Amino acid sequence: MRDETKCLHTGYTPKNTEPRVMPIVQSTTYVYDSIEDVAAVFDDPMKLLIYSRFGYCTPP
Repeated sequence: MRDETKCLHTGYTPKNTEPRVMPIVQSTTYVYDSIEDVAAVFDDPMKLLIYSRFGYCTPP
């Protein structure tokens, strides 16, 4: 096993009924400059990116 592979799997010990290989979770987080920016996104989640599946929407 290559060193890179060992690094990826180190620390994961599956229990019974768990995947043999640690699952890959594709997710992301977003950075905002202020709490006001976050509040604005929650007021209109389609206006800015709050959830990656929304995509970028342009106003009509």
